[in-house]
Amino acid sequence: MKVYEKPRFTILIFGLSLLMIAGLSVCILMVVFMSVDRVSLDKGMVLFLGILITAFSLKTIIKNNRGYSQQRAEEVKNGDEEVVAKWEIDSEQWRRFYKAKYEDNIRNATGFGWAAAALMGLVSGFSLWNRLELIEVIVCIILISGISFLVGKYVAILKARTDLNRQSQIHMAEIHFAKSSIIYNSKLILVNEFGYRPKQITIQEQFNMNVMVFTIESGIGHRKSSKSYTIPIPSGKAEEANKLVSYYSQIA
Repeated sequence: MKVYEKPRFTILIFGLSLLMIAGLSVCILMVVFMSVDRVSLDKGMVLFLGILITAFSLKTIIKNNRGYSQQRAEEVKNGDEEVVAKWEIDSEQWRRFYKAKYEDNIRNATGFGWAAAALMGLVSGFSLWNRLELIEVIVCIILISGISFLVGKYVAILKARTDLNRQSQIHMAEIHFAKSSIIYNSKLILVNEFGYRPKQITIQEQFNMNVMVFTIESGIGHRKSSKSYTIPIPSGKAEEANKLVSYYSQIA
């Protein structure tokens, strides 16, 4: 397996991210130019080049990030990084958790459909405003929004089913809580490194059980995003869960 050194990995991902942003910007500009002006071969070639740059950058980022995550997860499991606590969730509780989470994701799929419909409705309206009559624009927006709603909803459902199938293959979940990361079923969650920090850690009651909800903030400056992770608390680990919340809250 390729060995990733953290400084080089950080520089590599930063460079690839800039390249992907550049390619995506080219795509957006070409789509705008072609929507307000006639489509030409040179604009099409530039758009195709932007798509290639974006796809190459994204694929390389995903590949390297997956390799780095696997390496960090193995380091924690092998004791190369200090582990604060280790949990094992029995098969019965894990099955109840991922099935309840799947049902919740299915209920929320409609929201993704409406979001896709609104976005594509705005884009299509902007693109067609000066090209068609008003009634034709309205009809196109309704059709495109309707199709986008169905696509967005069923993509969300497909993702939920994929997650369900993956989680159902895990018979006993394992979570390693380390000082700068959490390994959640071999998935790396950075919590105390450059560009990553816990924003909020709480204990809540969800899916008819107690869970820990980690909200991790990533990014620097004003360009930040947040992602939440839900971890079921095993039986007899309530006191340790409170200690973990206090420990990671100090970092936040």
